[in-house]
Amino acid sequence: MRELREKITDQDARQKMTFGARLKRFCAGVGNGLFLLLCAIATAWLVYESFPRNSRPELAWFALAPFIWGVTRTKGFWSSFFYAWFTALLFHAGIFYWIYYTCLHGGGLSQGLSLAAWLGLSGLLSVQFAIFGGSCYFLKKTGFFFPLLAACGFVALEWVHQTLAFYGLGFPWLMLGYTQWNAPEVLQIVSYTGVYGLSFALAFTGVSVGWAFALPGVKRGVGHMCMAALVFLGLFAFGHYRLPSQPLRPGKALLSLNAALMQPNIDQYKKWDETFETEITDTLEEMGASLAGTDVMLAVWPESAVPGTLLEDRYFNLFKRVAADSGAYQLVGSNVPDGDAQYVGVYLLSPDGENLQSYRKIKLVPFGEYIPLEKWIRGAFPDVEVLGELGSFTPGVLEQAPLDLGGVALGRTICYESIFPQLWVAQGRQGAKLFVNITNDAWFFNTAAPYQHLAINAVRAAEMGRPVLRAANTGFSAVIDPFGRVDQKSGLFTREVLRAEVALPVGDKVTFYTQWGDWFAWLCAAIYFTLFISVAVFSYE
Repeated sequence: MRELREKITDQDARQKMTFGARLKRFCAGVGNGLFLLLCAIATAWLVYESFPRNSRPELAWFALAPFIWGVTRTKGFWSSFFYAWFTALLFHAGIFYWIYYTCLHGGGLSQGLSLAAWLGLSGLLSVQFAIFGGSCYFLKKTGFFFPLLAACGFVALEWVHQTLAFYGLGFPWLMLGYTQWNAPEVLQIVSYTGVYGLSFALAFTGVSVGWAFALPGVKRGVGHMCMAALVFLGLFAFGHYRLPSQPLRPGKALLSLNAALMQPNIDQYKKWDETFETEITDTLEEMGASLAGTDVMLAVWPESAVPGTLLEDRYFNLFKRVAADSGAYQLVGSNVPDGDAQYVGVYLLSPDGENLQSYRKIKLVPFGEYIPLEKWIRGAFPDVEVLGELGSFTPGVLEQAPLDLGGVALGRTICYESIFPQLWVAQGRQGAKLFVNITNDAWFFNTAAPYQHLAINAVRAAEMGRPVLRAANTGFSAVIDPFGRVDQKSGLFTREVLRAEVALPVGDKVTFYTQWGDWFAWLCAAIYFTLFISVAVFSYE
């Protein structure tokens, strides 16, 4: 009703305007539109530059400032909503440009369909930021508390998206906290709050700076600037104090495990072509032979290391020989058949070749490994032949214990399961001392996606306080320490074997985040939704 009354009053005022007054108002509107456009472009550029591949984490602290400055000029919920949606569309399209290349060259889709997939996903994911922007129209009326409430809202919406994706459908790849993956001092807060605490700090500082520029008084603006600086300095000081000055080494509180990460760099188009089967097996056998005579306890091979299942005699015998000659456990990415069902999975083969454990991937890639709403889609598009090649895998059950690596509990995730902290927390609570992530990022080609995928794993390591071994078919394979620092990293599209002595924790102590999970996100959601609803209702009274 309030907006309706304002609209009627505004219409009456326009009828009484002179030509000069109308021209002045038109120019003011154009100027305001240009200002909002520049703010949207500035925020999109800062976000784009902050994320891998560019990885400039310092820019993320100011990324929301231009947008917030602009949102103070919008009038009404929907204008704020669409302004935010447009801003998010710009940075999503920039960061997810690899979707186009993956669909065009990896998926074999036409240019039109690839473009539609890229922009369609970017537009859909932008709704989350649009809701945040729309809520800012109401929250900015809280004045001094606006930066705090806006940061809570930003985290709450990230958490809602993450939760919906875990239990249904979504793609929470683009959390703001991931921008700090290569800033180890500020990254350490995630061991208490998860990535949400870092997203909160980044949102709070960005909103505070933008709000400071929008306020009429210099003193009030300086106060918000100071609070933003205190948040950054506090996180940096905490991380600097927590980080060890020297690399981790085995000792009283740490055990050691020698591992090898195998990166065979097998071309994506050769992997499923029987013509190249001998070439692939020769590559695997040659790389496996390099482990003989070493003290490696665990060899980690990437997702779909064999073009089929390890249970086939030709592949099982190959890795049984490698295990016997090297005396090392072999963790091999492979399909896991079970009756009529097929699972994306991984096998752990003991050195004697007698004990074979498996893990079945829980979170499958939509439209790559399964079709969401498959019955409805197949019914609506019965003549689309490509659907026959998709959706052939079954998700594994949630209740899967860590693998047993000679008495060491081994946590495991496959490919984009790295974006779901719920899977990592569950295994951490089950006693996992070490995590592995195997993947085949060949689909992404030489784009920003492999860089972004690696960054997510670094944040997971810091959250769990556990080392992470990542084996990728074409890269990046990496050894990540419990503080999220990348100790070793392979090249992209190279054939390599990374060897590392990994320090493992002794005892059952876990991080605060492992123990209590998403408590910080819950707190932010409770504050945001309670106050947002209250302010919105009050605004319409």
